[in-house]
Amino acid sequence: MTAITKKIMLLRHAKAEPATASGDHERALTVAGRQDAENLGQHLRDVKLIPQSIYCSSANRAMQTANIICEQLFIDPSQITTRETLYLANTDLFLSLLQGLNNRIRCVMLVGHNPTLETVVASLRNDLASDPARDIHLSPASLVVLEFDGDWGSLNRHSCFTKQVIHGKQL
Repeated sequence: MTAITKKIMLLRHAKAEPATASGDHERALTVAGRQDAENLGQHLRDVKLIPQSIYCSSANRAMQTANIICEQLFIDPSQITTRETLYLANTDLFLSLLQGLNNRIRCVMLVGHNPTLETVVASLRNDLASDPARDIHLSPASLVVLEFDGDWGSLNRHSCFTKQVIHGKQL
């Protein structure tokens, strides 16, 4: 039996307003951030890169980004699974979440924050060893797509290959 390729879409939230008295967790997207997220969502729709499952940090800016992406992909926003733990998550938490996914899911999107997402990408990438100069920087509204062959439970550090990196600001 051949292993089925899985896709992991790691999306950094779009550009947010500076912190206010209401705190970091409540920061909203800027007008430019909303536009970048919309452009990214349209691009994902055009190239038919559509996640079957979406997990999102509970921070307002991440949820706004996920909602805009869903709108562009014609996905009901109620399909977004919000996780408080993704707000201040570490690499192990992301890895644990991915390892616990149902194997029927072939493509998952995780919406979160830096510097954690860049750390997760570096941890999962196998191609980093062959090209360490290819560190991936995720500016706001940037998405990296990683792929690996196997079941979610077998996902480990350095088991993925970088399929593509998309920066919403450049679309």
